[in-house]
Amino acid sequence: MADRVALVIGSESTKFGLLGCTGELATALYTTLTTEGCWRPLGDGPVLDPTVAEFHRIVKAAFRQADALRATLLIAFIGHGFTDDDDFYLLARDSELPLDFDTGLSLVHVVATLLKQTKSLDGLIVLVDACEAATGVTGAGDRWVKLMEKSSGRMELLVASDQGNAYDGCFTRTMLRTFDSGLGARGTNLLCGDLYPEINAACEWQNPRHLTFNGARVQRGDLGLWLVPNRARRRDAVTGRPVAGLVDHLLYSVSPTMTVQEILAAMVESGGDRLQALVGPAGSGKSTIMALLVRPALIPALGGVTPEFVSAAVFLDLTSSVETMIAELTAQLDTRFGGEFRSARAAVLAEVTDHDRVTEFEIAVVRPLQRLRAPGRRIRLLVDGLDQPEEAGRDGIVTAVATLSTDERLPHVRVIVGIRSGTEVENRPELAHARVFALRPPSLAEVLAGFVAVDSVLPAALASAMAGLTEDTTGGGWLIPRLVTEIDWTLDPDQTMDLIGLVEHRFHTTARRPGYAAVCGPLVTLLAAVGVGPVAPLRLVADALGALGTATPLTHLHDLVVDLGILVARGNPGQRNEKVGLAHLAFTAPLTAAVGGAEAVRAAHAVLADLLAPAAGQESAPEQDIAAYALAAAPRHLLASGNPARALEFLDRLDARRRPIDNRASWAGWLAAFEEALPPDNTYRLAARSRLARWTGDAGDPHGARDLYAELAGYCTRVFGPEHQETIAAQLQLAHWIGELGYPDQAVAIMTELLPSQLAITEPEHPDTLRIRADLGFWTGQTGDITGARDQYTQFLPVLERVLGPTHVDVLRSRDQYARWVGEDGDPDTALQILTEAVPVFVQVLGPEHSDTLWAKLNLAWWMGSCGNLSGAIELNTEVALDRERISGPEHPATLVTKANLAYWLAMGGKYKTALDVAAPLLEIRLRLYDSDNYETLLLEENLADYTGRAGDPTGARERYTELLAKLEQSPRADPSLTAKVRTALAFWKETATDG
Repeated sequence: MADRVALVIGSESTKFGLLGCTGELATALYTTLTTEGCWRPLGDGPVLDPTVAEFHRIVKAAFRQADALRATLLIAFIGHGFTDDDDFYLLARDSELPLDFDTGLSLVHVVATLLKQTKSLDGLIVLVDACEAATGVTGAGDRWVKLMEKSSGRMELLVASDQGNAYDGCFTRTMLRTFDSGLGARGTNLLCGDLYPEINAACEWQNPRHLTFNGARVQRGDLGLWLVPNRARRRDAVTGRPVAGLVDHLLYSVSPTMTVQEILAAMVESGGDRLQALVGPAGSGKSTIMALLVRPALIPALGGVTPEFVSAAVFLDLTSSVETMIAELTAQLDTRFGGEFRSARAAVLAEVTDHDRVTEFEIAVVRPLQRLRAPGRRIRLLVDGLDQPEEAGRDGIVTAVATLSTDERLPHVRVIVGIRSGTEVENRPELAHARVFALRPPSLAEVLAGFVAVDSVLPAALASAMAGLTEDTTGGGWLIPRLVTEIDWTLDPDQTMDLIGLVEHRFHTTARRPGYAAVCGPLVTLLAAVGVGPVAPLRLVADALGALGTATPLTHLHDLVVDLGILVARGNPGQRNEKVGLAHLAFTAPLTAAVGGAEAVRAAHAVLADLLAPAAGQESAPEQDIAAYALAAAPRHLLASGNPARALEFLDRLDARRRPIDNRASWAGWLAAFEEALPPDNTYRLAARSRLARWTGDAGDPHGARDLYAELAGYCTRVFGPEHQETIAAQLQLAHWIGELGYPDQAVAIMTELLPSQLAITEPEHPDTLRIRADLGFWTGQTGDITGARDQYTQFLPVLERVLGPTHVDVLRSRDQYARWVGEDGDPDTALQILTEAVPVFVQVLGPEHSDTLWAKLNLAWWMGSCGNLSGAIELNTEVALDRERISGPEHPATLVTKANLAYWLAMGGKYKTALDVAAPLLEIRLRLYDSDNYETLLLEENLADYTGRAGDPTGARERYTELLAKLEQSPRADPSLTAKVRTALAFWKETATDG
């Protein structure tokens, strides 16, 4: 949290009569502010009954400390106040008449003096529960405001009285009572302006006063100058999330029309719809209606609808993806359902059998929601702005919405989406089952009624101008009242009255202020690059301003963000993890034009990209918000700034930390971003296509990978010709996946043709040439030509190691495969020696849990057993099996291979019953996941038959062999050698069973 420091003073003067409550109330206020509001205390507790000298010293020290910390300062005083000669004094224990600077603390003068001495104060809040405070408000309005106008400061002053008395601490007691209960009609946090009407109503014998200054034409105070969280908001779905600030922004001064209330009532009454879609043009109020569903108490017509009506709400932005949607939904559902949801997620994780075959959305959201089903329970999820994300993220989100609203496991889940009309998202076939609520633009009368009372000069003939505006195709709707009332019309009263003109004029209202002239443009340029919604950490924006040559302290940046008013969406205002972005998509184009056009925004993308590229790996708590933004947005900023190579590199780093199935989903989205940013024949666009194909195969869809690579190879052949590097690379991957589908001979034939083409454009020792030789050697061995594979590896492995280095991952993998072919060619001792030396390098370079490391350890175990060390083989194989199952799940292909190997070595050690127990469960999994004539499945069945007989059940072995032989004889793909082996074994077990 941003630094917020508080000084609470309770003081009674013996010369003015004891009040009897100052110490109690000061202590209670101090406790609430420091615990609920997370204000950092100045001192060990409230300051009680100081002397005048102590009073002056403490206040002066508070300003100095807050200034040094660049913090917001809150000063609360409970005690005697007295006006003498138009000066308002706060009294200390030893204050006495006549009052002057030596016998009391002149609030206006002392604060004004100290404000002059501060350079980095990030806002000031003063609370005064004392008599005769009106003079202090008047003086502050004169002297403090003038000082803050020069320094662009922000301030809140709330006092208990006017010229009269304050009674029995009513001001503070009402504040504390309101802090405890919250205010249902107010926002996420309580501001001084929220408390004023409560105090005014509760303290009928006194007249409180409130003064706010933010240096802007924004009619409310700074949302960052809040006192404590609003307890009435604790039941909201978005409580504690950055998007809560956006909901505050949407509902500020909201006055729902009859049309809006009727739509809300209809949506609530249609509770049986699994998917509802709120569709309307920009500015028609879609997001506001969504926000009202989150806070239904603001609509009396909704009756008994409570905040629990919405279980979770996601407001999408330009950077949104399935990953960010998962994070937001799980965070909110965890808060809404607490331990029940956490238990459901834990149970799902425990039951997942193949982590690489199940999507993160399925694991984190769908299956836990399934477990939350209960009689009468409805879980309602809001997803606003389905049109907002770039295509890179939108498709996955639409698919997720369709799953949530159609999956037969989730009949208790309801989804409401908001979509801007005309974007074609509303016509997606995945959403065809939605009940659509069409929202029209507001009428002229409704827009005019939406104007709030303001003390500003508005343009003449506003009604006629508005009539033309609301009919304009650019839209504007409910954005118009806020824009018009925040514009300084004295600067340019003849400004064009259309949405674009109003947005530009609103920008210039702030940009023309002397204190903001240099930095306003760069800030808005960065926000245009960031996009819509409170998504970018404000600290990141501050760093980017520095990189653009307009370094701005956060305190001054807070001032500017407040001054920009409706143009900026804020999340977590006043906290260290505050986030910002543009408030509406309709603002993007006019603001881009106002700050210099697309080139200026491109430069902003470049600066953000440079800052974010190294941030994604940071996991320290203070930088988590920047790292999270980097994960979602860095590739977009890199592409927009013309750096596709770095975007590809960034995403490759992320791929190394995720499962193949999640990488497949990620690239399905990012491919669209590469295609939008780059021409069809661009190397990096083609690389993005290759990434999607690769992760499709690694995620368990080799047919899909083959088809994608065949399409890519065909395109490259047509565009570049057969001997171009792009063509060769695509053909090589196509050959690999053809081999994976069980056709190693075809893979070898393709690679054999590719090698001369590669040598025609690269040297023999070029990594691309060596890569083909490595793959050719591997698939040669897969055809059964073990000696040929060994010879090929013997030739190219030393060259590969010299070119890439001994610890390069390609070298390590090739060494692992080389050991395999050496061993299978009749030299298990050498294979064992190679892997004994290689495995520690795998562990050091890739880590003990990397998939390649586990494969190398499994192969080491195999050759240990082959060389007679059965106990060592069983021990290491058992270790790898446990790691594989924990990391990849019990049904992952690698886990199945590892356990099958373990069973083999147990049997070789004479532990046939144990081997049978390990191997038997694998068969059901293989038969369910693979074809019945899959070679590995048939081999497992042969082993199970053998283990059964050797475990003492020759009849069972005979039956298993009989069934297996029938299957082999009917399969056109059966290996003749395996068929012959099974036939011989059946004869043996028939005889054995008969003899028995």
